[in-house]
Amino acid sequence: MQAEKHLFATNPLLGAFLRKRAVERLFSGHSREAALELSSAVENGHPESDAIFRRLLLLQHSDEPVMHVALWNYWKSRRFEELLKRTHASEALRQDMLEAIEAMPETDWGNGMVFTLWSIADRDDIAEKIEAKSRHAPALEMDALFGLARGNPERYLALEDPDHSIFEKAWLAASSARRQRISTTVLQSQNPRLVAAYDHAVREGHDPQLVIEALKLCGDHDALLDRLHGLPFTSALEVVAYWEESGGRPKNPSGKAVVEAAVALYRELPGLLPESRSAQPSLPPGTRDIFSFWTERYGSGELQEQDLSSPDPFRRAGALFAGAQRGSVPRSRLQEITLNGTWPEKLALHYLVTVPEGGSRQEHVCWLRPQDNIVAGILATRLPGSPEESSMLMDRLYTGAGQADRSAGLQARLLQLLSLLQGYFLRGLITVDSSDDATEKTAVETEELKDMEW
Repeated sequence: MQAEKHLFATNPLLGAFLRKRAVERLFSGHSREAALELSSAVENGHPESDAIFRRLLLLQHSDEPVMHVALWNYWKSRRFEELLKRTHASEALRQDMLEAIEAMPETDWGNGMVFTLWSIADRDDIAEKIEAKSRHAPALEMDALFGLARGNPERYLALEDPDHSIFEKAWLAASSARRQRISTTVLQSQNPRLVAAYDHAVREGHDPQLVIEALKLCGDHDALLDRLHGLPFTSALEVVAYWEESGGRPKNPSGKAVVEAAVALYRELPGLLPESRSAQPSLPPGTRDIFSFWTERYGSGELQEQDLSSPDPFRRAGALFAGAQRGSVPRSRLQEITLNGTWPEKLALHYLVTVPEGGSRQEHVCWLRPQDNIVAGILATRLPGSPEESSMLMDRLYTGAGQADRSAGLQARLLQLLSLLQGYFLRGLITVDSSDDATEKTAVETEELKDMEW
């Protein structure tokens, strides 16, 4: 094409004239090829790129459907880099872009284009244009993501999502900043269905404490009881304290009975606490307790998630300490770190939980284990634990101090409370062993589990 030949003409006398005529011919061609040629010229530093870009941006789908579709598809294929770069640098061009978005056809193609631009740019001005036109994305997960990230859960709640797959896809597509906003939306919604979708879809990727707080807000005490599964016993105690203070109870009779019994045991704990000891020596000037520092620093789940992969072992240790307290770090990862982590990471875990002895012969640090006492062992248990763990703790309890001892009373009540919650989660437990006593292949052996107060 003659126009393409002269698009970058550099003749000292005629260059500007030839370039201008080439641009006009391309615009008057109304073709897909012309739109792509002009877009490429802008990216390649055409001397009149600013003017060409603005004319492209002002193209209307109603007037130039072929060029308009080709242009926006081209920009989309390059993640709108040129569009966003230029509109960020110029307020006039930003307004032109918003007008172009507003004029985008309300078809699957047009709506999909606008939502993709929002997804990449994550700009409020683009989102406001979407909301002003009441646009909906062709893909349900994108529509749900937009609503959840913008604090409008009704976009998701209007959808049928029995298996929570739409929510899960929306979560996976969200950036870390958007996930924080989605978490806030869930917390503020007080909607049991939304909390259930969040909890089911992203159980391994969020702060369980947020789910606990959301369930408290929406008053779903049945789901709150079930959500204790997998959490540290310390977290369960906080929820029991909430039930004791608020008076809320599950509707399900068995769950209500468990909570009533748990609250009754919890009310006995304050009278069994040991007498307060003398004040601890003050810290040297300019220093802070490392564990309280970590707790304060990682109040934000987002920072904790970032520092779990930090090259600094102390940052990793702090994030691990906070994550293990919240129950947001998978048990498999905790077990791996107790064996192969750096000593600051192991310090965080040794302080919180009972760690395995495997590999300790190669350990170059001698650990002082505050969790060797019975209370620490109970508090370190992650629900539901196992009957074997409870039996071991029970044996240690009765071979320790006498039952009249104040500390033994505290240990007994905590163990009763742990066993009570275990009974709720492990009811109907089936175990398989290698016994060959049965005379028939399909025989099932049952036995009563003794010494457990369930």
